Amino acid sequence: MNRKSYFDVSLGITLICLWFFLIYSPFKNDNNTLSQRIKETEAKLADFEHTIDMLPDFIARRELLKKKKDFLNSRLYTKEEVVNLFNRLKEQAANWNLTVTEITPPIEELLYLNSIIPNSNQPQFLNIGVHVHGEYIDFGKFMDNIEQEPYFRGVNGCRISGSRDFNRKLDMYVGFKALLGRIGEQS
Repeated sequence: MNRKSYFDVSLGITLICLWFFLIYSPFKNDNNTLSQRIKETEAKLADFEHTIDMLPDFIARRELLKKKKDFLNSRLYTKEEVVNLFNRLKEQAANWNLTVTEITPPIEELLYLNSIIPNSNQPQFLNIGVHVHGEYIDFGKFMDNIEQEPYFRGVNGCRISGSRDFNRKLDMYVGFKALLGRIGEQS
């Protein structure tokens, strides 16, 4: 081989090396990077499509849970409703010329009801005691009225004390079980 052939071969090898390092290698790296980005984007797109497919189920479940929450919140017996129940008992007693001296749900029972999470499948009850002062016949009418209320679930106890004198007012007590829920709600 002559010199010119060595020169041509080395020039060819140099051109091939320059082509490889300056053109092919950067193109190959860019192509690999682009392929990797395409794969990542396809994975994100597949995840997005999966999320979009689940969106109607998610919305339906959210609406169902919202309705259930609203229903459960509507069934809660708030302290305002307990006060309203007590005020209603006072008004009904006043309608029959009775004076309410005390209304007592046991504190232990209130604390217990406050500490538990109500089960929506089972009703909750509260024992209420009403002490009134008045006449026996008015007390009977008052009790008849109470027994007609939707929250009334039965008498736990009754006590009447006083003198045998018909002109004197009696101290009377009635304990009954009340269904927890909105006042006036039928069950």
